[in-house]
Amino acid sequence: MRKLSIKRKLLIYNIIIQLLILIAFSFSLYKTLQISTLDKVESTLKVIVLDILDDVIEHKEEIEQRAFDEEKEYRFEPLHIRLAQIDEGFKVIQETNFGLTLHNDLEKLKALKQDVIYFEEYETILVSRIRFVMDEKNYVIEVATNYDYLNSTMENLFYILLFIVPIILIFSIIGGYFLIYKSLLPIEMMLKNLKQISASSLSKRLETSNNNDEIDQLAHEINSLLTRLEISFEKISQFSSDASHELKTPLTIIRGEIEVALRKERTPQEYIQTLQSSLDEILIIQQTVDDLLFLAKNESDLHYDEIIYLDEISLESIKELSCLAELKKVELEADIKMPLQVFGHSKLLKIALKNLLKNAINFSFENQKVIVKNYSDEAFIYLEVEDFGIGIKKEEQKKIFEKFYRTDKSRNKDSGGTGLGMAIVEKIIHIHEASIEVKSEENKGTTMTIKFKKAKEDA
Repeated sequence: MRKLSIKRKLLIYNIIIQLLILIAFSFSLYKTLQISTLDKVESTLKVIVLDILDDVIEHKEEIEQRAFDEEKEYRFEPLHIRLAQIDEGFKVIQETNFGLTLHNDLEKLKALKQDVIYFEEYETILVSRIRFVMDEKNYVIEVATNYDYLNSTMENLFYILLFIVPIILIFSIIGGYFLIYKSLLPIEMMLKNLKQISASSLSKRLETSNNNDEIDQLAHEINSLLTRLEISFEKISQFSSDASHELKTPLTIIRGEIEVALRKERTPQEYIQTLQSSLDEILIIQQTVDDLLFLAKNESDLHYDEIIYLDEISLESIKELSCLAELKKVELEADIKMPLQVFGHSKLLKIALKNLLKNAINFSFENQKVIVKNYSDEAFIYLEVEDFGIGIKKEEQKKIFEKFYRTDKSRNKDSGGTGLGMAIVEKIIHIHEASIEVKSEENKGTTMTIKFKKAKEDA
């Protein structure tokens, strides 16, 4: 059974279940008809016995001349009637058509309750008896019938059922196979379409009927799975492409530095310079890999469930980047109107803010300020970073969030960046269901504004 297809298993189960149902139905019908017919016969015999009893008591003086004609009266054939006295042996007083051989136990007959009808079966004979007392003598009336006709009827019913049940079973199997085929046809079509989907064709989707049935829901879930797989494959492919693209340059520089150093004997100072240059490139590689791994993560894996105080995040970020600002001769300033709260991930939000601050510091003019602002209005909470530096061209402002994109004025390694900082910022902001706006003018400065939606109770 394990190696059979679902279609064949369902067909076999259908046959077994239908067969059991038909057998149970046939048996129930047979027994019900048998019992009901027997009850009807017993009821008729009971009426006849009581009628005879009343007639005997009413005409007790003529009891020996009494002729029993109940067979014609009730049109019930065959009917065997016998009246007997049981005081001193079994003495037959009157009988009609009683050619039956019944072994009557006298003591047993005397033990019968008075005026109570009893039934007893002898092979194919059904006997009804009643003991009564008349003139201080004990009598018994016996009315019997042969129910061969009942057996004949039940036998005919048995053969009818034996003929009909296989026919019903055959039609049931055909109908069951049709239902199974029609039910599994969409799944077979789905399997056929799935076989055509590979790693190179993940954009294909299963057709849906919009019936909202179980098959349709399964197709929707598979399509959702394919969408997630496609996104994951694209991320892996993009990661490989980005990594090979961005890591190739520093690795080439490291190889060149080492090859030049090994061409001839060098002074210790020259070896130190080579190692220092290689270390700088390795640090860039390390930062690039870390950034790429972060961008490759699914947003669903980056859960957040904490309340963040923007003033704390802002002040901590300013403190941690104060050395870089001092080195670049830029002043960091906090303009915080009031403590504001947002719901999110504090570490990720700090990474985003620090990336914005690093860019602001690196591309600010000397002796200028970089201002971090926290404020709110009726609908939004704002986290803003403003610098007074080289700015960004208008046509380049939409591109700064692309991976490895650098504006013309920043295409150098002096910034120490990997070209992934703004892509990371955009992803973190998207995780927090926030948005970012860029306002910039060349040689005047840039303002980056993150907008968080206020919670309803805060609005």
